[in-house]
Amino acid sequence: METVFDALKAMGKATSIELAARLDISREEVLNELWELKKAGFVDKSAYTWRVADNNVQQEQPAPAELPEETTTATVAKISESDLTATIEQRGPLTADELATLFGTTSRKVASTLAMAISKARLIRVNQNGKFRYCMPGGNLPAEPKAASVAET
Repeated sequence: METVFDALKAMGKATSIELAARLDISREEVLNELWELKKAGFVDKSAYTWRVADNNVQQEQPAPAELPEETTTATVAKISESDLTATIEQRGPLTADELATLFGTTSRKVASTLAMAISKARLIRVNQNGKFRYCMPGGNLPAEPKAASVAET
């Protein structure tokens, strides 16, 4: 009996539906086997097609490199504007990077989430030494850097 790997090797590249039809087994069984082969490093997937990997040797380093990437995209924390503004009220002016570190997300997501609050004047963004700090409007603004006076000669 021909295995999924043998069929894929003979076909060059194929979809899971084509492999299931060739082997006369369910598509679910084919997909389970293909994912196991991918984890072992024997096959590669691109879009909807599967193909035999260039090197049929299990590689230890690329597999862990892929796992954190999938994990981080799956576990990006959902944050709300109210959570961010409450943190800014408690801790004072913070940068997007600092907020992202606190909430375990990206600074881009923080900036995007706070954009509406800034446009509605619920928050203000102050440039301090090239870094933007998010502040509550009113009293807790970051201190402006003092300019050194230059004596005229």
